[in-house]
Amino acid sequence: MRLIKSALIASVACAVAAPAVAADLRRAPVAPAPVAAPVFSWTGFYLGGNIGAKWGRFEETLSGPVNSITFSRGDSNTSFVGGGQIGYLWQTGQFVFGIEGDIDATRLRDSVRVERAFGPFVPGDTLEVRNNWQSSVRGRLGWAFDRTLLYVTGGGAWANLEATGNFVPFGPTPGLTVERDKTVFGWTLGGGVDYMLAGGWSLGAEYRFTRFDRDNDLALGALPVLGGTTPISATSNFDTHEVTARISYHFGGGGFGLGGGSY
Repeated sequence: MRLIKSALIASVACAVAAPAVAADLRRAPVAPAPVAAPVFSWTGFYLGGNIGAKWGRFEETLSGPVNSITFSRGDSNTSFVGGGQIGYLWQTGQFVFGIEGDIDATRLRDSVRVERAFGPFVPGDTLEVRNNWQSSVRGRLGWAFDRTLLYVTGGGAWANLEATGNFVPFGPTPGLTVERDKTVFGWTLGGGVDYMLAGGWSLGAEYRFTRFDRDNDLALGALPVLGGTTPISATSNFDTHEVTARISYHFGGGGFGLGGGSY
């Protein structure tokens, strides 16, 4: 009987205490589910501008029907370079891939002078070559450290060449001034760094070396010689170096979350 009474008392106590325990459980705070930290991404389109300095190495040749004169030159004058770029970047992990196109204005030029008679050319004849614009289409491969992107870039490049030949009178031969222009193709290779600021803007710096093709003859016409004419042409081989500062705005990229998004 004592065992039965003890069991009845314990059952009654549990029944009385159960609602209070349930209420305490309902009032106990529930820990929130963990939230994944936002991930920064460079993925997206971008558009921007650049400005900097450019210099190059020229080698000009004046050619007649038989003889030619080659002027091997050192580094040319330094010129400004500036324009715009547009591109797209994809980021997977820390690797960033992309493609970019740009077009820039510049004022790179070189001038040579004939110092002694050679073939149809006489002392005082001059050739000036100017490069007024350039463009390129390049791939980009980079390594991202959150908002900092280190990259290499390379691809095809185009530039204009404008040549002015000024051939002075010599004896009975009249003088001649002629201008020609041509678009030449080459390749470009370099690298740089970009840093993402707030609002989708990035700042960066880039260096590139460009070599243009050696098949860029410019026909300068026919030079009057002793009552007749002789065809002449010019060639200008040149390599360029440039260092630019860049600013770009990233549309839908350069932000947090999967696939980017501005912040």
